Amino acid sequence: MAWRSSGSSNDEMIDNLKRFGVISSPTLEQAFRNVDRKFFVPEDNEELAYADQPLKEGNIHISAPHIYGSALEALDLHPNSSQSFLNVGSGTGYLSSIVAHVLGPHASNVGVDIHHDVVEHAKEAIALWKSSRVSSQDLPKLEIIHGNALHIDASHGQGARGFDRIYVGGALEMDQVQHVTKLLKMGGVMVGPVEDELVKIRRTSNANTTGEEEFSRQVLSGVRFASLLDRPSPKIVLRSEVWDPSIHASFPSSFREASQELLLCNRAAFQQPVRPSERTNSASLLPKHLWLEVLSYTTRDWFESPRSEEEFLRRRLQEQQSTSHRERKARMSAEARLQIAERERDVYRVLARRWHSRLQALMKGSGENENEDMEMLLPGRELMGLAESFSRGFESEEDEDSEDDEDDLHMEDEDEAGQGESVEDEDESQPYEGLDDEEEESFASAQDMDASNFSASEKTMTSRRSDQPAIRSISFTADDL
Repeated sequence: MAWRSSGSSNDEMIDNLKRFGVISSPTLEQAFRNVDRKFFVPEDNEELAYADQPLKEGNIHISAPHIYGSALEALDLHPNSSQSFLNVGSGTGYLSSIVAHVLGPHASNVGVDIHHDVVEHAKEAIALWKSSRVSSQDLPKLEIIHGNALHIDASHGQGARGFDRIYVGGALEMDQVQHVTKLLKMGGVMVGPVEDELVKIRRTSNANTTGEEEFSRQVLSGVRFASLLDRPSPKIVLRSEVWDPSIHASFPSSFREASQELLLCNRAAFQQPVRPSERTNSASLLPKHLWLEVLSYTTRDWFESPRSEEEFLRRRLQEQQSTSHRERKARMSAEARLQIAERERDVYRVLARRWHSRLQALMKGSGENENEDMEMLLPGRELMGLAESFSRGFESEEDEDSEDDEDDLHMEDEDEAGQGESVEDEDESQPYEGLDDEEEESFASAQDMDASNFSASEKTMTSRRSDQPAIRSISFTADDL
């Protein structure tokens, strides 16, 4: 999977991400295809835009595509929803743009980065990407802010309201995790590296009776990220987006429908009874401009009804069932690939044994018939080339050995010439010294046998060297292949 999803174009890179199981969601696949990575890579790295590897130039860093694919799959984004998204260490803005395409025009999308030059690069890249699109009307407002995301104020602004999804682009220490998870809404998900692990953290409940919040934690994979910088800085207050007629279309459907009802019923000509008693609904008597003033203090989630615990548990059950289904399919696919790999391994083992036995047969054959045996036992030009390469290698080695043997013989001749006949007499009398008659007879017969064997092998080697290149016997196993 990892590092194998490179391509020569954006579409080919996405095809490989899908092929290796990094991304499986059709919505996420379409988002990757609509956000070309070439707009976001650091300057002078355009030729590596579709390589499945991280790229870095100064402070500007973009992670490998397979890391972004794994993280986005784990975020469980809801297409065309009003989810709020925070990118901690937003970098080039590549991931934020993909999220914007998935969530649609009614979502909130904020990125925070500590480096000013990185923020400027992200804004320019997002502008280039939007200009390449036919229409940008279906995209939410992408806001990239300069600041330290670890110092976001969780008691004011959007930090107090929380985010549905959070991605962290740098490695967090264990004591830094709570600075990010406290920004999650109930049921919210954070995905990011914690030390050397890519983890998924979900907020399962608000503060309980002891004041502690509950979270679930899942390790996705092992990763290596640069640490998220934590420089001293003042608190950052993320402004909550309040309603205005100019941005009414970008607000969630629940807000638009409720505000429409309020504005349509103002100064109604008839009284609206409120049961059980017959009373006048004062909302119908307020003038329109007063309602506009009231709505100008409201935020995106003003008219969203809080989810009950039953609804939350039902949603969690559905998500777990969906995750279990995906994991079951992935396991079945992995088992099928494993069976194919095992069958291929068995085939290669059989081939290795056959090649080994055939090569052994060649080595034992006579020198006159070796060429014919090679053509018969090793069909195909590839196996012939293998045997020839062995022969050339062994021939060069034997040539070196023969040169060494000649040098040794030359040195021995010089030594014999200097020592004279006294050495020969000593050699002749030395072997039988201290032996009885039976031992002397057996020792002599063994010497005669060794001499005859050496003479025969020397003749065979001489004939092979004179006729054709010599081939040494090689022994190897399937593991060596």
